[in-house]
Amino acid sequence: MSKHLIFSVFTLLALALVAAPMAQDLPYSHEEAGVTVLVPDTILFKSTVAMGKYWEPFTDVFGDGTIAIIAGAFPEGKTEGYNSKVAFVAPDGTISEYWAFYADNGTPYTGGFNETRKDGNPPRIAADRRAGGVRYITGQEATPFEYAAFRTDGRWEKDFVYVGNQVAAVQIFEKTATGPKPITKVIDPVFGSGDIEGTQTDQMRFGGDLQFLSNGNVLVVTENRNKSNELFTQQTVTATIFNAETGAIIKGPFNAAADGGAHSIWANVAAFDGGFAVRTEGIISIYDNAGNLKHDAIAQNTWTTVKDTGRGDGVRIGASMKGSTVYILGPNPDGDMALSGLNVLTGQPDKEILANEMELWDAGTFDRGDIALDDNGNLCVAYVFKDINNMALEQIVSRIFDKDLNPLTPTFFAYTQFERPDTPNFMGITSKEVNVSMDNNRIVIAADGQTVDPDTSELTEPEHTFFVVLKNPKSTDVPGWELY
Repeated sequence: MSKHLIFSVFTLLALALVAAPMAQDLPYSHEEAGVTVLVPDTILFKSTVAMGKYWEPFTDVFGDGTIAIIAGAFPEGKTEGYNSKVAFVAPDGTISEYWAFYADNGTPYTGGFNETRKDGNPPRIAADRRAGGVRYITGQEATPFEYAAFRTDGRWEKDFVYVGNQVAAVQIFEKTATGPKPITKVIDPVFGSGDIEGTQTDQMRFGGDLQFLSNGNVLVVTENRNKSNELFTQQTVTATIFNAETGAIIKGPFNAAADGGAHSIWANVAAFDGGFAVRTEGIISIYDNAGNLKHDAIAQNTWTTVKDTGRGDGVRIGASMKGSTVYILGPNPDGDMALSGLNVLTGQPDKEILANEMELWDAGTFDRGDIALDDNGNLCVAYVFKDINNMALEQIVSRIFDKDLNPLTPTFFAYTQFERPDTPNFMGITSKEVNVSMDNNRIVIAADGQTVDPDTSELTEPEHTFFVVLKNPKSTDVPGWELY
């Protein structure tokens, strides 16, 4: 049977399920939902002990089709301490793992990277999504000024005085055929320029997020809690725009909240065609690629029913690099997962739907999720589903929509390994803290939790990272997908 005929069979099955779905008390499996799995559940950065409590993964997709996943990892040879690793999943399914940060001499840094918060907030990654793009940036709460590997040039001994709290350290790379090539050294994106006076009084958090912009520059957003300096006198969500080719600062750091106020943030940064959006505690701020504010602060409750107007740990925004709509996903006051759009050109509300079917809502509760878009505006959402009969049974579920928010699938369990309440020989598989990215061909869904280790047929230790790659149902062809 040719791959085109196989594709047609799967497509007809998917359309049949969407057109005439069965009564749905629980999410479907991939097969039941008509979803094609390209890379089945795969564990990354495996350890014999539980990973750090907050080491959830983050993902992106390069313009050359390579998937990027970052997550916390123990220093080499250790089962304590905190560093991070990056996995690249090539279009042919090949997986390569690398350390997330490189020392000043250009070699991978394998030691501890955070002396103050070793189970702290997770690392971040962003990739250049433009056609053929291969640059990327990593970020982690860290104390690089504590280690000789990052103290070769005096950049930590300038006008800003570091006294031991972590910073939101970042580093820009080029992905090459022989591995990562550093473009910059590890830097502090807020005070690292060296010409801002002050003394470190508190932590810097991720907090925020990293995004490549549609012009190829890179945006770093952090939660800066330092208040004793000439530029920031309050807790500030800061934004800095870098030239991704050189690491030079183009603009910033500046307060990313359009109201100029003190805010906190958790992720909630999205890049669209010509600009970016930052959601901070009930407002969203819209900028062009140069960092010019395009609208006054837009109140969240004027364009969506998503109820969380705080830091937003369970709320996410997302956009297409070629679109002009920013979407938000999160529980509404009724407990459903609202999916709402905001037109960034006009600042006006767009369409809102419920991401979940009502039948599914009768069977469970929803929590922390994420949202991703491809270049054509098609969307994938993923979030935690808790069955009402077993609230400890956390499972990531997902659903895919077209650019008009019409469902392309019913809600399905995101992973090939999952357990319904009536699963025989119940093991306790869990998935939580999800991150999803997609391009025109593939969807990657990464989470942490406990899944079955194929090497032992037993559950992993808690907080392990695993991912699955699915075929974008709007893709006309995924080169080599039949080989996976």
